[in-house]
Amino acid sequence: MPLRMAFTALLAAVVAASSTSAEADSPAEPTSWRIRDVTVVPLDATGSLPHRDVVVRDGRIAAITPHDAADADAKPGDVDGRGRFLVPGFVDAHAHLPTEGIVRDARDPCIVGLDVGDDHALDRHVMLMLLRAGVTSVANLGASPHADEALLALRDAIARGRIDGPRLFVARRIDGPRAALVDDAGDTPVPASTPSAPITRTDAIEAVREAKRRGYDAVKPYQFLSREAYRAVVDEARRLALPTTGHLPELGCARCARPRDAFAHRLDAIAHAEELARYAAADDYAPHALERLAREVARRGIVVTPTLITQKTITGMYLDRSVAMLPPEWDALLDPLSRRDALAPRNRYLGEAFRAQPGADRFPAAYDAARVITRELWKRGVPLTVGTDAALPGLAFGLSVQQEMLELRAIGLAPIDVLRAASVHANALFAPGSNDGVVRVGARADLVLLDADPLADLHAITRIAGVSAAGRWRSTGMIDAALAGLAPSLDSIRSQLAACDARAPAR
Repeated sequence: MPLRMAFTALLAAVVAASSTSAEADSPAEPTSWRIRDVTVVPLDATGSLPHRDVVVRDGRIAAITPHDAADADAKPGDVDGRGRFLVPGFVDAHAHLPTEGIVRDARDPCIVGLDVGDDHALDRHVMLMLLRAGVTSVANLGASPHADEALLALRDAIARGRIDGPRLFVARRIDGPRAALVDDAGDTPVPASTPSAPITRTDAIEAVREAKRRGYDAVKPYQFLSREAYRAVVDEARRLALPTTGHLPELGCARCARPRDAFAHRLDAIAHAEELARYAAADDYAPHALERLAREVARRGIVVTPTLITQKTITGMYLDRSVAMLPPEWDALLDPLSRRDALAPRNRYLGEAFRAQPGADRFPAAYDAARVITRELWKRGVPLTVGTDAALPGLAFGLSVQQEMLELRAIGLAPIDVLRAASVHANALFAPGSNDGVVRVGARADLVLLDADPLADLHAITRIAGVSAAGRWRSTGMIDAALAGLAPSLDSIRSQLAACDARAPAR
């Protein structure tokens, strides 16, 4: 049985972890329920709407009406919104999720040999961490072949309500062989062009068509595509209505794309502000170079996912030779694979090879340039999205989305603009024409209920009372109880890794 079919069949037998709770704001699984007397922050207009009742039916927002103060009796399924604020669910527009497919493709013998069980505890744990932080959609921008198959199956299982989690958008990464472009490949032979690593236009087009046939939601062009392959990937994806979000092409070689190619054959979204900063490196990140790039991005209508928290974290590891500490409640939830990868010698960002690479001493300057160009993009009205590039040492799934939102606030974005980056713009990128990512009648019921006003202080995004993902309500208490129920399975994985590492400390 193919991996995707087998994975889906197993997931169909899994009942999503839940708990019985005495909380008044924890309904079961009704098809229709409401949040009473809440302040709505719709995001497709300025300001907020106090004292509203929001009715959710069949996964969509069915009604938003003024709250009747005379209606003092809560009904079964009601969620108490008094003193709370309702915002659209957050989207991580750039992540790399550690599904069980990654275990199958790993080269590390300790990972390959893991018995992860048949209850998909690892996948379910990561999905719940995302929900806990208010993340109701995630774009996975490239993984190994088995991991992609597992993610496509997991996406479908979540959509059918068989497992709790955010909506998944799965992107196919398309990249050429590095040896075909760079000058430092040495004696590495240049492999023949294939759809899995295209050099030619024909193979690049076939790679995109294959992604469409297999049901991917987007395409991620990577930087080692030749000039003709890069153009073909971007143009064919647009013809097939597949969103493109990825890296700008490599520069400075005979077969490399030229800077003008990156804009004439434009991506729908650039996956890092760092990619734009890379194009300004030859000018030592001079203000005029950053402003020129920002103007071009704005003129072409390209979306940008800055991932500032990613660069901040990598720069911190470079400067401090250590990994930033997570808040205790999130550190306790970190999955065993991410925790293991954060430690030396597996954490490549702490290794001497990483520090010795050409240009490493410019990491801090590149981070500063990424912050400057992100602000320039915002000032010019470029749609920004929120992305994290997690998993990365020092970044936890879910929490890192909140951290990225606060990074955008720190460079000057108004709270409402940060919230729009985390919802409206990302939905427009990955679900064009859906009009989701707002709190309006007819929109998908991806919602976050906050205990404080995020327009007054964006730190309110960390004070989450509960989350609705496609109309399935989970209070924070319910999510924590479900995570606790998965702890024995995660402990088993952790023990297996510790035992294997003890037997082979040099690995």
